[in-house]
Amino acid sequence: MSQSRVVCENAFAGVKRYYPVSVFYRNRVEDFDDHLMLTAAGLWNFYLMAA
Repeated sequence: MSQSRVVCENAFAGVKRYYPVSVFYRNRVEDFDDHLMLTAAGLWNFYLMAA
């Protein structure tokens, strides 16, 4: 159980390297935070595949 938790926490730490994801963001656009998180996750996955 702890091994899968470590994998998940490392994934979230990688996504949080992108500044807008790691700070409190006040947006006025509907669903923008979801798009922001999806973009950051996609960029992090691209980084992992390219490395």
